[in-house]
Amino acid sequence: MPRITPAAAGQQPPTRVGSRPRYLPFTLTVAAVAACTQSSNFQTTPPIDLGMTSTMAAYYSDEELTIYEAQKPVPFPVKAPSASELASLGPTPAGTPYPHAPYLTAADESIEVHYTITNADSSDHTVWLLIDPWNEFVRWNPGVSVVSDEETTPNFGYDLPFLVPATSRIEGTITTDDMQEIAIKLASVENLLASPQAQGSMDGGAGGDGGAAPDDPDQSSMNQNAFDATAIANNIFNPQNRSNGNDPLYTPWIPPVIAGLTGFDLGLRTYEQANVAIEITIDIQDVNGNRFLPPNSSQPQIGEPPVTLSPSAARF
Repeated sequence: MPRITPAAAGQQPPTRVGSRPRYLPFTLTVAAVAACTQSSNFQTTPPIDLGMTSTMAAYYSDEELTIYEAQKPVPFPVKAPSASELASLGPTPAGTPYPHAPYLTAADESIEVHYTITNADSSDHTVWLLIDPWNEFVRWNPGVSVVSDEETTPNFGYDLPFLVPATSRIEGTITTDDMQEIAIKLASVENLLASPQAQGSMDGGAGGDGGAAPDDPDQSSMNQNAFDATAIANNIFNPQNRSNGNDPLYTPWIPPVIAGLTGFDLGLRTYEQANVAIEITIDIQDVNGNRFLPPNSSQPQIGEPPVTLSPSAARF
């Protein structure tokens, strides 16, 4: 369970955090960070900060719902592949949505994200930590879905809600396993939205199988017009659903090769105006020793993906 302690404003939050969310007072002394070798094989990024103020405009607003969001791109120092390296990757693996074999796979990296979320206001706020992932092919941009005239909901990225008490902060870690899961989620949704079923539903054709797996023998019993790619994408990205859970709306879309994460859009969300901030650091391990650049390298990075991927029913 999170530990809650009284808070006193005025001090900066620490940049190092623990493995589980904890509530901390502002007066906690910043712990010393153990020195470590910074190289392409293992490195910790400098702190990355993002804030929201109570004067910022809403990200989305209608008669029923107002959402405040802030986002910031966070690229990983992935080395840009040369033409010869791309040519050596071979053909596109069967059953994957990629235009070519991935240069960086999920098995090539180990990523861990440490975060501190600070509430500078004198009232409690529910703050959502948002991770909208990238791989070398696509950048996830979930948007919102209008469910009915009375209901609009944000589509899922990897979204985690926290109740942050007044003038307090929480700290925690998105573990390596969680980051691997995020890579699988993105690859699965990429596979889903590239499928004939999803393309057919976007084109207004029957094309659907009610959310059944591509090779599900029982799909003939499903409503052929009921395929909802946005709902399935939300099911996949929901942090409560895992790739090893045998979820019938998730597991069938997992491709045999998972492209690695090359970065993400870091975000904060509230449903009321607030003065909140997040600081993260990222531990990056280059498992094979040939995909990431060391700090301060002048070599080109792979950069942001060329394609933005969104649910078919998303609005922005």
